[in-house]
Amino acid sequence: MNSRLLKIFETGFLGLIGFTLIVQQQKRFQCAAPYFSFISHSELQQFFNRFPSLHVLDKFQVEHLLSVIRNQTTQTKDFRLYSDRLIRLLMEKAISEHSKKLVPPEGSQSQTPAQEIQFENKQFCVVVMVRSGNAFLGEALKVLPGASVGFILVQEHPQTKDPQLVYCKFPEDIDQKQVILTDAMITTGGRISTAIKILQSNGVNQENIAAVNIVSCEKGLSKVLHQFPKVKVITAGVDYALNTIQDHRFPGVGDFGDRYFGTVDQ
Repeated sequence: MNSRLLKIFETGFLGLIGFTLIVQQQKRFQCAAPYFSFISHSELQQFFNRFPSLHVLDKFQVEHLLSVIRNQTTQTKDFRLYSDRLIRLLMEKAISEHSKKLVPPEGSQSQTPAQEIQFENKQFCVVVMVRSGNAFLGEALKVLPGASVGFILVQEHPQTKDPQLVYCKFPEDIDQKQVILTDAMITTGGRISTAIKILQSNGVNQENIAAVNIVSCEKGLSKVLHQFPKVKVITAGVDYALNTIQDHRFPGVGDFGDRYFGTVDQ
């Protein structure tokens, strides 16, 4: 075989390999509703081994809720209903990961010694990342009616695309609080990382922060947990990658804020 034929053969062979890899990648990202699929159980276990502060809700507890939320044909009223149900589970999980105290109960009907697990609502502060994080506030205050509330707005710089602080308002004693930071998704990890840095600059320790979200992206999640290993991240599912279809920067939920608040046509 002469050198010219050999070159043509090598080019065709490499092209075939590249095409095969692309097809495999596309198959990996296929899912019914509507963008990408969650990472496998074995891959999730590897994530847990690398990042012990990651908490993912049990699949069988949330898979139906997620299937409705991830369906692009779901109407606003149902999207909001199922999102609220899922947010309630996430909030309960966030509380369960914070330390509590045991006290002897009063008027116990039990014949055996018992202790009551207690925590104070006022020790918590729910920090909402405007605007998709606002969707968490209703359920958060049902679970923690005595909690204080803070707000933070982080947006991309129009030229550099870097996340930048636009506005924040926290309680004066936020450095003494257990902070539950709410946002719908972790995508690239830039927004949530910026928010965590701002909380730290206000005296909040990493171990006192729980970042709660509906769906996380594998790459963005890794970035956040590498940078802030003591921050608890609580999510309902982990996607393989960002949805690059139509240049959207979201896991397979779409624009959560638009869908939850009904600012897009269905």
